[in-house]
Amino acid sequence: MIYKVLIAIPCLKRGGTEMQTLNLSQALLSCGHEVEIICYFEYDNSMVQEFKKSGAMVTLLNLNRNLGYLQFIKRLQNEIRFIKPYVVHIQYMAPGALPIIASRLAGVKRIFATVHQPCTQSHRKFSKLILRIASLLCTRFIAVSVNAEKSWFGNGQLFDEKKPVKLQSHHFTIYNSVDVKKIQKISSAVNSENLKRELAIQSVIPIIGVVSRLRHEKGIDLLIDAFRLLRQSNDYTHLLVVGTGPDEAKLKEMVHKNNLNSHVTFYGEADWEKAMQLMAIMDVVVVPSRFEGFGLTAAEAMAAGKPVVASDVFGLKEVVIHNKTGFLFPIENSALLHEHLKRLCNDQNMRQMLGDNGQKRADIVFGMDLFRRKVSALYNQI
Repeated sequence: MIYKVLIAIPCLKRGGTEMQTLNLSQALLSCGHEVEIICYFEYDNSMVQEFKKSGAMVTLLNLNRNLGYLQFIKRLQNEIRFIKPYVVHIQYMAPGALPIIASRLAGVKRIFATVHQPCTQSHRKFSKLILRIASLLCTRFIAVSVNAEKSWFGNGQLFDEKKPVKLQSHHFTIYNSVDVKKIQKISSAVNSENLKRELAIQSVIPIIGVVSRLRHEKGIDLLIDAFRLLRQSNDYTHLLVVGTGPDEAKLKEMVHKNNLNSHVTFYGEADWEKAMQLMAIMDVVVVPSRFEGFGLTAAEAMAAGKPVVASDVFGLKEVVIHNKTGFLFPIENSALLHEHLKRLCNDQNMRQMLGDNGQKRADIVFGMDLFRRKVSALYNQI
């Protein structure tokens, strides 16, 4: 059966949630469903165009985030009634439960929601209670990692596409996906020597890289501190930072104070394809997040055949397997992060082994084919 599916999301900027929403849209389109995206708040035109290019329709409400709760619900309810979807799939981010309420009031009977963040100490007990109540208003509630699911509900399990949905829990995990074949194609087409020359990075020097929004929760300051320690014992390395964000000036000042300017490159913002090209010249990819529901960058790096060093928080410790596809370190522990980086920079064979293992895991566990099968099984049984 073909459905009209409305995917609701707060913003369409460049980030992991938006990329996963694009993957969800493409999976639904490949199953023959009609897909429309509704964005409540901010958006980047380039990201909007990517959704349209994939075949989805896009509605931009451009609402003010200070809009009152009742006004927001009423506005969204009217939009949903106008669109008349058979299914609404809500990306559960702020404003949280409100889109679920709006969908119910609009008469939609089939609602999915996906939560992308774990429940952390910054969330109050009230937030957990609201999410649990909101989940009961949904047909099914989805998390992007088992650990994120456990943080909200106390238990978690992977969705089994071979088992009837009615025999599975009301909430479950479907991992985020990565297009392994596309990432490999981009990587293989990169002229590493030319790209390093453009960036003024020595061709034979090991490159430690990060692709991230530059915000406190992403832990880039921890990476810079670890890189400072690494430079004290190994001056044969370079750090490449891809991304932008509110902490950019602070991080650049940190680099300057530690006399690392000539050893650190801040590339700035890059679209997804350019980010994958830059990842292709990295020897080690670091994901030092303070919290992470899944860790899409880690899965993308593994798809590109790169060893990953990541903090052992929530979803990241499900993506990266310690000593097999990379290394994990305790949150905030820049000293141990430094030790892992030192080990990898000095051992090319280990980098190759971990990268090969990661690529296989990305294809088997996080590949688009498996994701499409899970989405198809879920939607076909509702």
